[in-house]
Order: sequence, then C-alpha cells, then structure tokens
Amino acid sequence: MKIRSLSPIAVSVFVLLFSSYSPDQKPSRNLKKGIEVFTEDKALQSASWGFIASDIKTGKELVSVNPGLALIPASIQKVVTTITALAMLGTDYRYETLLQYDGRISDGVINGNLYIHGSGDPTLGASQIDDSLNIENVFLYWLKDLKAAGISGIEGNIIADASFFDDHMIPPKWMWEDIGNYYGAGAHALTVYENMYTVFFQPGRAEGEPATVIRTEPVIPHMDFINDVSTGPRGSGDRVYIYGVPRQNTRWLTGTVPLGQNNFPVRGSMPDPGYYLASAFKEYLSNNGISIKGEIHTHQTFKNFQPVETRSVVSRWESPELLHITQRTNLASVNTYAENLLKKLGKTFGNEGTFSKGAEVVQSFWDEKSIDLTGMRMHDGSGLSSFNNITVKQLNEMLIYAASDESLYAALVKGFPVAGESGSLSRLFRGTRSQGVLTAKSGFLSNVRAYSGYTHSRNGNLIAFTFIVNNYAGPNIHLRDNMVKVMDGISSL
Repeated sequence: MKIRSLSPIAVSVFVLLFSSYSPDQKPSRNLKKGIEVFTEDKALQSASWGFIASDIKTGKELVSVNPGLALIPASIQKVVTTITALAMLGTDYRYETLLQYDGRISDGVINGNLYIHGSGDPTLGASQIDDSLNIENVFLYWLKDLKAAGISGIEGNIIADASFFDDHMIPPKWMWEDIGNYYGAGAHALTVYENMYTVFFQPGRAEGEPATVIRTEPVIPHMDFINDVSTGPRGSGDRVYIYGVPRQNTRWLTGTVPLGQNNFPVRGSMPDPGYYLASAFKEYLSNNGISIKGEIHTHQTFKNFQPVETRSVVSRWESPELLHITQRTNLASVNTYAENLLKKLGKTFGNEGTFSKGAEVVQSFWDEKSIDLTGMRMHDGSGLSSFNNITVKQLNEMLIYAASDESLYAALVKGFPVAGESGSLSRLFRGTRSQGVLTAKSGFLSNVRAYSGYTHSRNGNLIAFTFIVNNYAGPNIHLRDNMVKVMDGISSL
C-alpha cells in the first residue's frame, strides 16, 4: 500500500487491525482493501472522519480510526435518541392524548370547555404506522366516548392544550431554509399528521412560467402563501423550499416544480398542529350531531385555561407501543418523531418539555453508563442540526449497551434498514456478504455521510460499527460506494 498525505490515519488503521487479531484471525482481504482504497482517496484529504467496529461477544475493538474525534452525525443522531427513549421509557411505553372538560354536564351539555390534552404522541393521525391511526378513526373514538357520557353539546370552546411541551417547536440550531419544509416540522405536544401538510402546484405551460398553488391537504385554517414558484424542466422533481416559522400562517414558496406534472405535491410543516387538530375536531363533531357554541383556542391564547388536574377525563387515546414509534423514527428517518421523543424525555425525567432538558437527560443517562462524553454536543434529537457532535466511539458504545439487553436490541434493530433489502440501504450491498446481514441507520446532510448499526461476522459474532465522514470534497456517490466497501469488509471477518 502506498501511504500519501493520510499516512498517520492509514498507519493507525492497520496497527489496530493486525493487533486485534491472531494470525489465523486476520481481517478479510475485503476489509483491508476497502480501508486501503478509502484512506488513499484524495477527496478525503480535507475531510474529518471516524470509523470503529467492535465485537459484541468478546468486547474487542476490531477496527478504530479517529475514535475520539467529535463529528457531525446527521441522522444517526436518531440512534442516540431512540436507544435512550427505549431504555428509559420502556419498549412497551404508550403516549396518552386526553379529551377533557371543565365545568359540568347538564342535560347532555358541557357547561364549560372541551380540551384536547397532548403528551407528545408523534403518531396521532399518522396512518403510515397503522391504518387505525387515521385521524378520522381517532375522532370516531372520541365521539363514541362523548356520546357514551351522554354529551350532545358543548357550551364553551374547544381548546388545544399542548402545554406538556414548551412553545418552541423548532430547535434553535436548525437552519432557516429547513424549518418550513416537512423535514423541519419540529416537536409539538399535539402533533398530528406528523406535523405535515401537502401543497399542490399546477406548473405553467413552459419553463420559467409561474406555477400556481391549487390546494393543500389537509386544509390549514388561515394559511396563505407568497408564491414565487416557477416551472422547471421536465423530470426535474421537487426543487421547492417553503419558508415560514411556527404559529405564523404565511408561507413563502420558492424554487421550481417540473413541467408537465399536474397536481405536483410538495410537503411542508404545519404552523400550529394543535390549532389545526382542534379545528378539524370541531368540524367533525358538528357534522356528527354535537353542537359547539364556542371557538377554537390554544393553551397560549385562552385566558381562562384550567389546569389539567382540575379537568374531567372523558376519553383516553393511546399511541402504539414505543418500539413501533422508534421503528418508524429510524427506518423512515422522521425528524418529528425524534424531536418529540427528546422533549418527552425532558418532561418525564427532568420535568421540563424542552429540547435542552431532553438533551441533558440523554447525556446524564449515558454518563451514568460510564461512557466518556467528551466532545458530545446535542442540540436536537434528529440530527438535522449541523451543530451536533459525537464521536464514533461514543455512539458505538451506545450500540454495545443496547445489544446487552435482548428486548432493547430487538426493538432497536427492528427500525434499522437492512442491507440490500429495506430503507436507505435497499439498493446498497446487493450481491455482497452484507446483504440481509448488515443493518444500520444512515445519516445525510450536505457535508455529512454516516452509518451506524450492526452486522455479523462469518462465525456469527455480532459486531457494532459506526462510520462518519464530514466535509468530503468529492462526489457523494463515490464516498458512499467506498464506505459500503469498508462496511462490507466487516461482515466478511
């Protein structure tokens, strides 16, 4: 091997490789070749990266490159959040959303207000997990309980009570260009439809002509658009950015939609999920025989807001078990789920439903497990912030911890894409040793590519690995392919 400008890294790799194995246990040719090709890549010279693989059974560190270097993790940050949530809340934990009222029921009428009190359930109305979670089925469930209680009318208002979390939906370290788009939906104690809506465009008849907003699904009350979207080339896809902040209904639309694709969908983040939920439920009740005299309010705007403890519960809606929630969090890389989990941890174990308290709870949990957290910085639960930092050693030690608990490990890997078969790995590793064997969460930002998960060696030993590269100077596809070769080498040990 010719060692060029990366010689210190290359030497450390091979020292560790050969020191970790007896002569009859040397790593496979695939792993050696993959690392050799990887370290000689000139586009890596300006990059920062780390790689580690550890045998779960023996506890031996098999490969290690820059294990203590703090790196931006992108979406593999979700691995940290979901392991912690599963460990602290339990794999069978379920969120509750309460339908409550103040005042009294007289002659079938609530002489008071109806409250929808959320605890951060990210799955309300999220039919992507289970058809039974369709919002109409949630509303039907609540309607049945209202009628079972003999309620036929509400004298007061319907109030969206999202006070379980603080009022900041968006982590402060997220970028402006992200927060109006679907992946920048943030966290809300009354999350609905994963805090997303879809805006449909009609392209112009030629490139460069304005594109028209046709409608949104669902219809968001009081929303309006400043539309600067134009028509792009055929097949150019979604190049629209949506700008806007929580609790403000004006959205600025920029970019292009492709020529010739009518009703072109683009997803954005709801400005106020709780207000939308209460509005939709009011309409549903009115259409199903329950009259409401009052208006829609949120906990921020309603002056006579009564504490949760003083209200009467008329219905309880439970989420799926947490293991199903974390499965979607990781497999589909849903940022909203991870952010709701982070705030849930803050509220449950720190009595404060904030991003900062959630991060504090997460770091305290791992500190108690004797993981050295030097260099770790956690600004969100999903990894969308480029201000997050973690070392590959820290994340790998968390994977090792998860593997020590059978139920925790099973719940975690259920949400990891499988090499050559599912999720972000479905088209990778095909025809290799890793296909159907390696399972990992991937992470991508404009300057980050990362993978973290498990594979099995040829003798069946479980191996945890983490691989992060920041600021690669070449084509992303080239980096991806070289990382795949290195990871496949682990499966070939």
